[in-house]
Amino acid sequence: MKTKISVILLFISLALLIIYGADVLSAQSTSADGKSSFLQLDHAVRGGVFGGGAVILSIIAFAISLRERSTLVAVLLFINGGLIIAGMMGLAAQDGASESSTLYGTTGLGILLIALGIAKVFITRKK
Repeated sequence: MKTKISVILLFISLALLIIYGADVLSAQSTSADGKSSFLQLDHAVRGGVFGGGAVILSIIAFAISLRERSTLVAVLLFINGGLIIAGMMGLAAQDGASESSTLYGTTGLGILLIALGIAKVFITRKK
């Protein structure tokens, strides 16, 4: 049961990241109030709600399934972390913003999710 809850949370997290990425990609022009694309949210709110929410859900899913065997949980953690890192690499390539603290912090969160996936693989292997 714990594994099913974790998988559901990770799929919700993946959906949040996909919606977030699609919104960023569709943001071609910014309106006068600083909002853009189909969600009509500014960058900080969009990142906090969709990106932060996805990371929090992923960490909760890892904690719930900590003692359970599940390679699917590990794979979904890898995918979520990889999406975050890929998004930040795309942002850095597009804007040339290599000194942004947001870039480093968010990439660190992606690395954290991948590290949790690696930990989950080792935990699953031991059982």
